[in-house]
Amino acid sequence: MLHLITSLEVGGAQNGLLLGLPRFDKDRYEHVLCSIMGEVQMAERFTQVGIEVVSLGLKSKYDLMVAVRLRKLLRTYRPDVLHTYLLHANVLGRVVGRLSGVDTIIGSERTIGLTNGLRRIATKLTNPLTDAVEVNAETVGTAAVRDLGVPSRKIEVVRSGFDFSAYKGPSRRQEIRAELGLSDETHLVLSAARFRPSKGVEYAIRAFAKAYRERPDSHLMIAGEGEQFDFLVNLARDLGVSEKTTFLGRRSDVPDLLAAADSMLLASLNEGLPRISIEAMAAGRPVIATDVGATSEVVIDDETGILVQPKDVEAAAGALVRLIDDDGLRTRLGETGRQHVEQNYSVDNYVARLDGLYQQLLGYDATSVESSTVNGSMEFRS
Repeated sequence: MLHLITSLEVGGAQNGLLLGLPRFDKDRYEHVLCSIMGEVQMAERFTQVGIEVVSLGLKSKYDLMVAVRLRKLLRTYRPDVLHTYLLHANVLGRVVGRLSGVDTIIGSERTIGLTNGLRRIATKLTNPLTDAVEVNAETVGTAAVRDLGVPSRKIEVVRSGFDFSAYKGPSRRQEIRAELGLSDETHLVLSAARFRPSKGVEYAIRAFAKAYRERPDSHLMIAGEGEQFDFLVNLARDLGVSEKTTFLGRRSDVPDLLAAADSMLLASLNEGLPRISIEAMAAGRPVIATDVGATSEVVIDDETGILVQPKDVEAAAGALVRLIDDDGLRTRLGETGRQHVEQNYSVDNYVARLDGLYQQLLGYDATSVESSTVNGSMEFRS
C-alpha cells in the first residue's frame, strides 16, 4: 500500500494516518507513506511506529519533474493500492498512478467548499481515474458529489479514528493552569486551529472578549500558529483581553490542554470534519462550534454541544456565558459528547472499515459499492 499525501506537516489527515496505519495486520499489509513536498515534520513519528516514509522533495510549483519521480517510485514499489490524500496528491496520484499501471487508486476528500477554479476542474477531470473516493463524513461525501462531480457510487464513508485512551489517564490540569497563573475556579476556554482566515480564530477572540465583559473570571488559551498571528495578537490587545488571552503556539499535548480547559470554542468559517471537536468530546469537554461542513455530525446542538452560525459573535458569546454559569449543562454536554464519539469514532472502527474497503477493491470481498437515495437525500455506504 502506498499512501501519497501532499505534505507531512502537522494536520488532521496526517494524524489520522499516524494513528491508523500501525494498527493494520502486518502479515497482510505493508505501508509506505510518500510526501509530495519536502515538508516532513512528522516523518520521524511515522518511522518510530514502523511506517516507511519517502519524499518527492517538491519545493516549487514549477517542478514538473515531480511527476517523473513519482512514476519511478511507483515502479520501484509496485503497490497494489495507491491511496491519495489532499488536493495535490489526489490529482497527481491519479494521473501518474494510472500511467504507471497501478491497478487500484483511492482518492480522498476532507474539506468542503475550498476547491475552486482550476483546482475544481483538475479534480473533476481526474475523478474517472479513481476506483473509490474516501470521505470522513456523510456531509463531505454529499459535497464531493455536488461540487466536485464524484459519482455517488464511488463515495466511501470512513469515519476518522481516535485513540481515546489518551484522554482517560492522569492529566496535567493543575500544572498547566498554574503555568497560566489561574485558579481552579477560573473558566478556561480552549481554541485550537491554524491561524488562517477560514479557521475563524478572529471570531473566537471576539466572542471571548464579549463574554469576558460579563464573566471576568475567565481566560482564553489558543493553540496554533500561522500567517494571522500578528493580527490576532493585536486584535486581543485592541479588544482589551490581551492579559486574558494566552497564545500557546503549536502544541502536541492536546489531551493535557483539554484536561486543563473547561470548554472548547471553535469558530471556523469552513470545515470538513473538525478533529479537535472530537478530541474535546473524548475529554468530556463541552464544545461550542460553528455549524459549517460536517461539524453538525459531531456537535449535535444542545445534545453533544452547542452550534452557532459562523461569524455570529453574539451567539458564541452567549453560549460561552451559558456554559460558565451552568455546571449541570457543562456536565451533561460533556458526558453525552464523550459517549457519542466513543461509539462512532474509535480507531478500531476506522481500521476495520478501511481494511474492508481495501479487501473489497482488491477482490477479496464481492460486496459492491452501493449508494441509494432515501427520502430525497444521498445515502453512502458507511
